[in-house]
Amino acid sequence: MSPHEAAVGTPPLGKLEVRGGVPEGAIPIGPDRGLLVVDGDPCPTRDRLLEEGYRVYDMSAALAVIEVEGEDVMRRLTELDLENLPTVGSIARGTPAVIERVAGERFRLFVPTELGQFVAEVVGDMASGLGR
Repeated sequence: MSPHEAAVGTPPLGKLEVRGGVPEGAIPIGPDRGLLVVDGDPCPTRDRLLEEGYRVYDMSAALAVIEVEGEDVMRRLTELDLENLPTVGSIARGTPAVIERVAGERFRLFVPTELGQFVAEVVGDMASGLGR
């Protein structure tokens, strides 16, 4: 399973790291830092945030997005408390990730692009091991 296959059905997402505060709708990823995910082109949102005084970095190419279906799969991927999402933490043997619950038992993982294939394969193996 490739990162693209794991995210079938999701629109292209822009990912902006925002510093100097956490704007509304952003996932807190550190003190005064947030990850803001937008559908499609992130440029208009980036420009608006820059005008508001934030420092903004486009992370769209740096982060792969993998969607995971099933709380049982997520519990095998991480020891993090799934009731306290969104959060930043470790998945799949120490891979850093930003994790959010999209809806119900659907989760979205943001991982470094260079580790996206590895994480997608681990997710696929875990899901097949659970009979999915």
